[in-house]
Amino acid sequence: MLILRLILIVVISIIILLCLFFFTTPLFSKVPFIPTRKKVLNEIILALGLSSESVLYDLGCGDGRILFTACQIYQGITCIGIEKAPFPFCVARIRKLFYKDKNVSIVYGDMFKHDLSSATHIFLFLFPILMDSLLPKFEKELKPGTKVISCDFKFSKKEPTKVIHLKANKSALNRTLYVYDF
Repeated sequence: MLILRLILIVVISIIILLCLFFFTTPLFSKVPFIPTRKKVLNEIILALGLSSESVLYDLGCGDGRILFTACQIYQGITCIGIEKAPFPFCVARIRKLFYKDKNVSIVYGDMFKHDLSSATHIFLFLFPILMDSLLPKFEKELKPGTKVISCDFKFSKKEPTKVIHLKANKSALNRTLYVYDF
């Protein structure tokens, strides 16, 4: 009976900690943790136009599902996710423990403080205010030909070179990709 109570206390404590991590995410990152829907992952990866030599950054990578999916499809690709919120960062790191490909890196930190000059592709699922804040950094750091794809939200001061309407999704989120060439 005592062991059962201890197990129950541990489980409840873990649930409380996970809830605290989840609900405090916007305090750390200014955006809520909203994972990309699984139904559209393959469409997004195809739209990125990756190759085995690509270096893909996912800024605000959440649980890392874009990165892990890209590595499954394109062998040899380098994937780097940057996440500032503790809960999704922990989820992504735990996922990485069970993932065999070593080409995925999950970095805890602020995307504005990381050098992005090695990127050939960047994926974003961020609010427009954050994207507009990133635009000067992109214009300064990204080499010509770098492709940036944003899910659902676009830059207010830059026109996309292509707009892709995702077929696999009928929900309010993950419906449109905005493609930018830098």
